[in-house]
Amino acid sequence: MQRTNKRRRGAATKEQRRKRKLRFLRKWHAKTLTVLFLAMVAGFVIVNMATKDRTFSENENRNLAQKPKLSAATVKDGSYFKDFSSYLNDQFFGRDRWLTLNLLENTFLGRKEAGEVYLGKNGYLLEKANVPDEEQMKLKETAIRDFWNEHQNLNMNMVLVPCAGAVYPKLLPKNAPFRDQIGDISEEENSLMDTGIKFTRLSDAFRAHGDEQLYYKTDHHWTSAGAGYALAEMAGNLGILDPETSYDSYTVSGSFQGTLASKSGRHSVADEIRILVPKTKMPEYYVYYPDTQTSTTSVYIRSKLKEKDQYQVFFGGNHPAVEIHTTADTGKNILIFKDSYANAFVPLLIPYYDNIIMIDPRYYYEDVNQVISSAEITDVLFLYSQNTFATDTTLTDVLNSGRKDAASGSGTESLGSVSSSSVDFEEDNLEDLTVSSSSEE
Repeated sequence: MQRTNKRRRGAATKEQRRKRKLRFLRKWHAKTLTVLFLAMVAGFVIVNMATKDRTFSENENRNLAQKPKLSAATVKDGSYFKDFSSYLNDQFFGRDRWLTLNLLENTFLGRKEAGEVYLGKNGYLLEKANVPDEEQMKLKETAIRDFWNEHQNLNMNMVLVPCAGAVYPKLLPKNAPFRDQIGDISEEENSLMDTGIKFTRLSDAFRAHGDEQLYYKTDHHWTSAGAGYALAEMAGNLGILDPETSYDSYTVSGSFQGTLASKSGRHSVADEIRILVPKTKMPEYYVYYPDTQTSTTSVYIRSKLKEKDQYQVFFGGNHPAVEIHTTADTGKNILIFKDSYANAFVPLLIPYYDNIIMIDPRYYYEDVNQVISSAEITDVLFLYSQNTFATDTTLTDVLNSGRKDAASGSGTESLGSVSSSSVDFEEDNLEDLTVSSSSEE
């Protein structure tokens, strides 16, 4: 009996030791994981602190969020924490590699979205439609209306370009939610119906050419073909009575991977960049860039084809202002308020205007009224992608600043007054750009 009790006590003691050992191992395991996790977090923090903040992502072709300034006001309204979150997200160490890993994870899990980009059909990457900022839209509409009231003698047009997903919903992944961007464009048109601004809608014309590639598969911009069909649709409102219908088409790149490829991390498809040159109506011209005080005899910049963002072959990218002076002798001069969509479009306008002045309000700070006066502007075009227009605030600022400068009598030297004899020319020949060519009717 005593032996039995001893055996039982021994077994109990052994079981207790085993349980104590398990508890110890569990605690040790938990502490080890905690230490490793904290060390990893600390490592990322140290690396991020040691890594210099970037202002621009060439891979994503956009400005990156910068560290916000701390103040009682920004803490109170919550904007500091929102901006700081964006800052951490944009400046995170190895961001580009994490985007690629995110794509692999999403693909493995069967998801049809990566980096706020839809992984569409037929190799298309599709940007989401931005939700209009209602408060900013009202301010912008007021600024445009005031601008129209001051310049009713000008032929004023507006074109808002829908993104590919809005025009071709069949390219979207099945059941992917997508905002009615065509409806947004209609609302913006209706809000300015009390002005004499002429609107051109592009969605129906684009759908009629659905078998052609009017948008890049890897980038958010339209192609030169899309820009060409847009001009054909806009010609009447622009007062172009006999628009060119035949173009020589030149392929200048077959390796373009744009912003949507960078945002999503998918690089399995490459686009061609093609440029269109009118067959019969092409006057001589030169391009002047006021920000660098340089001129060229071509709207195409060959060197940009060697960079990540090959779309910059058009005008070398975005500038505060660009002037094109031609020998068209039409008596017409146009001022264009634009985003980057205009870069592929404006070369097609050269045969129809003596002078073309492009202003990108995101980078422009001068008085537009002086431009209108000095360049003897006859036409105005607002040309934006709807995604930019929906959230942009800079157009309002530029239009309003022009009115303030006019009221105060201040201003700076105006655009449109540079002569070809006063500038140094840099030249890019079309032959140097071309990979292959063809004709389009």
